[in-house]
Amino acid sequence: MAHIFMPDGRRLRLRLFPRPKQPAPRKVAVPGTLSLFDAPPDEALDTPGERLAAKIAELSLINRNNAEILTRMPELGLRDWWLASGCLFQTVWNLKSGRPADAGILDYDVCYFSEDLTWEAEDDVIRSAAALFRDLGVNVQLRNQARVHLWYPEKFGVAYPPLTSASEGILRFTSSVQAVGMKLSGEAFCDVYAPFGLSDVWNMVARPNRVIPLPQVYAAKTERWQQEWDKITIYQWVNDDERRRPKS
Repeated sequence: MAHIFMPDGRRLRLRLFPRPKQPAPRKVAVPGTLSLFDAPPDEALDTPGERLAAKIAELSLINRNNAEILTRMPELGLRDWWLASGCLFQTVWNLKSGRPADAGILDYDVCYFSEDLTWEAEDDVIRSAAALFRDLGVNVQLRNQARVHLWYPEKFGVAYPPLTSASEGILRFTSSVQAVGMKLSGEAFCDVYAPFGLSDVWNMVARPNRVIPLPQVYAAKTERWQQEWDKITIYQWVNDDERRRPKS
């Protein structure tokens, strides 16, 4: 199992979700100088996806704001939550571009899930978080994913089926590169959620996630990203009917 190091020196085990398939064991010639019962290091058993997740997690933690939010979030008492999207992948893009870790990051999104659908309950969480993170001087934006379907159609003009977990909300971001979450679980684990993998984060690629038909939102986001990170590759939004249309 891969490990990461927190800025305070703690060594945490990394868990990648969805869990990657373990490669078939390979027969490796063992030098005769090793003891018969010597076990290989944990890192030798990691999948490529786990190694990439560990690298991205460690780069994300170079952004002090990410590290502080992850460390403090358990104080809010939320059961199901993820620090997600731009504050993670854009930190990686910044560092790969030679920029400060927090450059160009507008907000720090926390997706959480609570079965209490009242606005008052969500507002209480938002106010508690504002007090908890006030000293960071950044916009930490919390949204109860159980309530999104109540306001999303009015704001964006499209249907939004109800969610059953915080991770489902991450699945519905307009770009697959946004679909990354990170949290600390107890004292031993750092969890990374990457339903579309992490290669686009590492390779600085933006491509549409068409699960919610919002090409205009995708276009606005990628236009801003291109201005901030000019080395990124952007795939344009193409609707199903356009993909099926015969080429002239």
